[in-house]
Amino acid sequence: MDRSPSGTPSGAPTDAGEAARLAALRDYVDVTAEPPRELQAAVRLATRVTGLPNAVVNIIDEHLQRQLAAEGFERSECAREDSMCAYSIGVGGLVHARDARRDVRFAANPWVDGRMGEVRAYAASPLLTPDGLALGTLCVFGPEPRELTATQRTDLADLADLVVSLFDRERRARRQAEDHEVLARARRDAETARALQTGLLPAALPQDAVVTLTPRYLPGTDGAEVGGDFYDAVRTAGGLVLVMGDVQGHSSAAAALMGQVRTAVRAYVSEGHEPSAVLARTNELLLAAGTELFATCCLLRLDADTGEVDVASAGHPAPVLFAPGPPRALEVEPGPPLGVSAGATYPAARHRLTGRSRLLLHTDGVVDWPRGRGDDGAAILERVLLQHAGAPAAELAELLLAPAAGTITDDAALLVADYAGPAPGSRESQVVLPPDPRAVATARDHLRITLDAWGLVRIADEAELVVSELVTNAVLHTGCGTALTVRHDPLAARLCLGVDDSSTSHPLPRGAGDEALSGRGMHIVDVLAERWWVSPRGDGKTVWAELRVA
Repeated sequence: MDRSPSGTPSGAPTDAGEAARLAALRDYVDVTAEPPRELQAAVRLATRVTGLPNAVVNIIDEHLQRQLAAEGFERSECAREDSMCAYSIGVGGLVHARDARRDVRFAANPWVDGRMGEVRAYAASPLLTPDGLALGTLCVFGPEPRELTATQRTDLADLADLVVSLFDRERRARRQAEDHEVLARARRDAETARALQTGLLPAALPQDAVVTLTPRYLPGTDGAEVGGDFYDAVRTAGGLVLVMGDVQGHSSAAAALMGQVRTAVRAYVSEGHEPSAVLARTNELLLAAGTELFATCCLLRLDADTGEVDVASAGHPAPVLFAPGPPRALEVEPGPPLGVSAGATYPAARHRLTGRSRLLLHTDGVVDWPRGRGDDGAAILERVLLQHAGAPAAELAELLLAPAAGTITDDAALLVADYAGPAPGSRESQVVLPPDPRAVATARDHLRITLDAWGLVRIADEAELVVSELVTNAVLHTGCGTALTVRHDPLAARLCLGVDDSSTSHPLPRGAGDEALSGRGMHIVDVLAERWWVSPRGDGKTVWAELRVA
């Protein structure tokens, strides 16, 4: 380090230079902390190597000279303009005065002229950082004139370097402690975020021998931000509804919206609404809430008895059927994301699973993540599904997330659904009915022919009466065309009869007097059927009745 034993400053430091020096001072020295104990040893050694009775470590900020360690006198503070050491900082090298009282640089200084002290012999070496920025000085002084030898001045400069190294050690320790605290805080925040995310996801999903579900959620690598990916499954009278969604963004607002969307979807599904109607209602709910965020969502309803699948999507990736056969997306025309367009519609697509099948629902985080070598996330997903289609669901789920693990900034969620296939021997028949009183006769004829073909003539009378009442209700109250669906599950020994109509009003059994000509329809259905229920659709509903087949 180049040092000048004496000299006169060429001028005051520039604003930029002083700003850099003060920034270095704040970086190296914490004036609120107890000074390192070794500073006292350094000033004591300074008195020994120079032979002067007093030594002090000074730092100089915008306004003050602060004495961090002193030997031979009580340390204190003084105004910067009263400091002798400010001169050494301006010079950028060691300054020495044999007799400060006779030195034009210091003769009028209050530390020399008796106002604050009576310094005669004086030497100060700047505390220079490796960048040449002066934090302060290590200075020695005495009440009698004295000339320091070259060796003594060199020793003083070396001790000044030692003081800077002590400051640097303390600075590194503070940084390490700060880094540890930042890391610990990030871990705490991440744990809180994960706990919140876990609390917003379902604790368990419905499982049975026919449909088993394996979910996975992989948080992004951004730490404490809560993601908006979610999944769910709701069992209803019309089947099992699988839900996969993704709320825009990563924040507490996104998490709150995710909770609202999941709750709304679950509520509408539980009420029996068709997937398309669930999305339409949830869309209007978000628009009414006035949120600036949006969400994508996909619903898949599976009738485990028949293998019938209804899919609706709000801007979300379609479900993938990957066994049997190669992976293929279940085609569905997606509507806009939820919370974007008022009055949006979400057309449902119908598919049928004819045997044992495996389905995958996922968010875009499963395929959208930083990649190298030109890899395509969708291609990687397809390759995993092809190579491991028969693997246990838990193993398959981990394999699907493995390429994204540790690299994604977005969350990722998936749901593997294993379907055992329709009930053996289950059958279904449908017929469209005219929009007038002829519908009842048409429905009866179709029912008789169907039950005769299935060998169920013994229950034809009860079934015909139930169908007559359901169709009559639909024609009287909607005046539109209807449809009849007849389903038979031999293993469960049940016959399900469904009548579609275009009304969203639910039928209710009501009492009727002996002379009444109407009002007994749903009461008759209620008596003859094991149970009956309503499955709402976006443009109407289906009224179902279930009869036991002995």
